[in-house]
Amino acid sequence: MERFISRSRQSRSPDDKYLFTSDFQNNGHVKQFLVSDGQMIKDYGAIYVNDKVLSIITTPDNKWLFVSSNGGHLKQISLESQQVVHDYGRIDDCSITCLETTRDSKWLITGSWDKHVKRISVENRQVDKDLGQVCDNQIRRMKITADGENLFVGNENGHLKLISLRDGEVIKNFGQVHDDWISGILIKVDKKSFFTSSAGGTLKQWNYEDNTLVRDHGKISNQISSLCL
Repeated sequence: MERFISRSRQSRSPDDKYLFTSDFQNNGHVKQFLVSDGQMIKDYGAIYVNDKVLSIITTPDNKWLFVSSNGGHLKQISLESQQVVHDYGRIDDCSITCLETTRDSKWLITGSWDKHVKRISVENRQVDKDLGQVCDNQIRRMKITADGENLFVGNENGHLKLISLRDGEVIKNFGQVHDDWISGILIKVDKKSFFTSSAGGTLKQWNYEDNTLVRDHGKISNQISSLCL
């Protein structure tokens, strides 16, 4: 089985050369490390003043790093110049809890504490579509499907949904799949199965083709903060 590790407020560059991290503090710094030896090569400083960094993600084309905050703010950093190149301002009324990007790096997807999912054009640097309140409770984790068409959304109450990234239509409502908030959603490289985890330490494996439960691994840890291959 692939190894499952915590990656809260962390993101690896697509070429696996760099790891970006941030601490959960006001004026939290974003830092860049070499994966090969763990050496810090860049401290981007406090990305937000009086805000906490909640999520960071690099785009698959290895050009951009996006950083969201608990104040609903979003910023874009160039990995080439290592500078903030765009401040989107406050695009949400609540905390932006998670970020996802499509494989072609054209779209950034944001999930927020007010249950909204938004689609942002990376090229135009603006919110392209608000897919609305897709959950009945705060969004905790998201994962774009392998074809880039749909989005798994997990919420505070352990509910899971699969929605269309085109219009937000619910494709499947899995209901409550965990007793605690969903802390991780992971699609295997072979696209045969995907995993969900909870903050309560439970892990489940699902069939990727028909979305049926394959195996309930039960409680494997006191807490699982996220999943990573």
